[in-house]
Amino acid sequence: MAVFTLTRTRFDEPTTLRPAKKQTRRIAGMGLALCAVLLMAGPTAAKEEAGGSAKGEVEAQTAPSPLRMNRDKIAGVGLTPGEPFIAPEDIIEGNHRPRGDSLFWGKELMVEVYEDDAAAYAITKPFPVDEFVLVLDGKLILTDANGKVQEFVAGESLMVPKGFSGTWQMVGNYRELIVVDRESYENAAKEAE
Repeated sequence: MAVFTLTRTRFDEPTTLRPAKKQTRRIAGMGLALCAVLLMAGPTAAKEEAGGSAKGEVEAQTAPSPLRMNRDKIAGVGLTPGEPFIAPEDIIEGNHRPRGDSLFWGKELMVEVYEDDAAAYAITKPFPVDEFVLVLDGKLILTDANGKVQEFVAGESLMVPKGFSGTWQMVGNYRELIVVDRESYENAAKEAE
């Protein structure tokens, strides 16, 4: 069985590849219905290293197999510190100290755990793609460009639609699970360069 080394987190990628570098905190995703796809890892499946490193190995498999998400990472244990990607002028209040790891980097989808300190920032450039979010800890308050305020607490999920702009406020030690269409994410990253 062939084994390849693969950098699996956006936190290990150069900051210049982040489409959200100036205006948004990360890039978009697919809906809740697509989460079911995660049960089928396809021809490759990510394998966690014993130390919980942000880097992992990918093994070729002969048949698709379910992939268990790392419970410690979902609980916020041992998340990798990331480079700040919100422009200082977009931070309304609080600190931007991102942490997180990729849990799955498949052919079609990527799944990440993202955590940050309490903060609020402006999203002035529209999100380039759709993003599924499951709030794991803390509270998320989104205010769209028309002034409509929506609050989401741990256990609630939402779609941040392509084109969203407004404010993004994280209350408490905020942590979320995001599902992103990989191709859309990569295309948006190229456009942001």
